[in-house]
Amino acid sequence: MKISFRTIQDLLDRSKKQRAELIESYVLIPSSHCRRKALCCSLLPEITLLEALAAIRCLLNLDPDMRLQLTKGLVRYFFLNSVCINSCPFLSNRNCLIYQNRFFGCRAYGLWPKNHYDELAERSHCVNRHNQRLWQNFGISLPQEVVDFQVPYCPYVKPDSDTSVNNETLTRAADKIEKLSGQLAPWHDSFRQTYFSDLSFFTASLAFGLNEAVRMKFAFVKDYVITENQAGLSEVINNLPDVFAGLA
Repeated sequence: MKISFRTIQDLLDRSKKQRAELIESYVLIPSSHCRRKALCCSLLPEITLLEALAAIRCLLNLDPDMRLQLTKGLVRYFFLNSVCINSCPFLSNRNCLIYQNRFFGCRAYGLWPKNHYDELAERSHCVNRHNQRLWQNFGISLPQEVVDFQVPYCPYVKPDSDTSVNNETLTRAADKIEKLSGQLAPWHDSFRQTYFSDLSFFTASLAFGLNEAVRMKFAFVKDYVITENQAGLSEVINNLPDVFAGLA
């Protein structure tokens, strides 16, 4: 089920309580520090609808030029993430432009025990291989280095306090966020099932329509694989309007 602009506006209006509780849920995850290598920013993580709404609210609070820049980055990321690693659209000079509103996956990175993180990475790799086979059905061979890419485990993330961090701590926070987002039914499931929990896909669909966004991605990926030509994509991105302006 597609999510329209009118639905987004309605969800923003009626999710204030859930977004406030989302911030409280993040508190369950111990604050941490690292060496700022930005390894965790190599990919845009999967998120819940509630986190997507919080990100949109954050975008609406930004200067219009910055909002447009980030919107263009999200759309470009969606069109090319199958063929190259472009880093998270919110990353700039090793700084997160929405750091205070960063997602659960960003906050939990480096805090999972390594054995559990390795399990998560293997599941992600299985999804990548499945997607590779789907593209092959259309005669397109994705770059193997992109299919095999995994954000490496980071041993440099350390909690700011002596608070112990384990699977149960992070899973409890993840479950609470999932339940909060689930209160926004039926759109919570629509975001996961239709847009695959992907803010970049969601943004591209708002800009061009769901079916057209998929068609355009197929065309841009094909061009990139065959010629590495991004001229058509660059023109589309340069002419992209402020998708979220009407919600401001």
